[in-house]
Amino acid sequence: MSSSTILVFTQNLFFAEPIARAVEKAGGRARIMEDVGALADTLAERPVLVVVEMGRVGEGNWLEAIARVRSRTDDTPILTFGSHVDVAAREAARRAGSDHVWARSRFMREFPAFAAGYLRDALARACCDEPPPERVREALMLFNQGAYYRCHDALEDAWRAEPRACRLLYQGILQLGIALYQAQRGNVRGAETMFGRAARKFVALPDYCQGIDVARLRALTAQWHRQLRELPPDRVPEFPTTPQIAIDLDT
Repeated sequence: MSSSTILVFTQNLFFAEPIARAVEKAGGRARIMEDVGALADTLAERPVLVVVEMGRVGEGNWLEAIARVRSRTDDTPILTFGSHVDVAAREAARRAGSDHVWARSRFMREFPAFAAGYLRDALARACCDEPPPERVREALMLFNQGAYYRCHDALEDAWRAEPRACRLLYQGILQLGIALYQAQRGNVRGAETMFGRAARKFVALPDYCQGIDVARLRALTAQWHRQLRELPPDRVPEFPTTPQIAIDLDT
């Protein structure tokens, strides 16, 4: 099981099928299970989310499933769903270790977006643990030289070739370079637009990705955007032209 898997514990195929479709549509894989005894092997492969359908207290083994998941991991989120009127079951689910306890109606309405968020974050973390592609390293050297036009081409190649969430990193740096280039040319409106777009890309990423300090990039983007707004029009060309992005080549 990869970091794109969501474990679903249910004995009801009526719910299992739409859950699996929602996970697959979000780019993940649903592992449907009904055997508590098989949970240990599955959890060893670190699913990004565990979903448990609850029943009445004392009926079925859904509470045991929650307890077993929680006994083996503190950081895997557990979402339990079931009857909104069964207060005893909802309280038992929380005591057993469930992080989220939803009514069935809410689950059917909100689960697709909820699962997509977890999968997006997991995929971002997965590719962020990898070293940056050679084309990206080349692009960063060009960025640090102020060669934003050539940097744009290299990063465009990189993000078009990358289907995973770290493509946001490449797009964000590309847009940051365009913002700085437009500022050099005195195009304040164009620069502000690109600073905003870059900021939205960086906020969707972990603080550190592929050897690049994304948290610092977020801070710098906000700082440069603010500085640009504060400069009088005749001083815009004085805007910094070659800010540096550090990269850890040991990543």
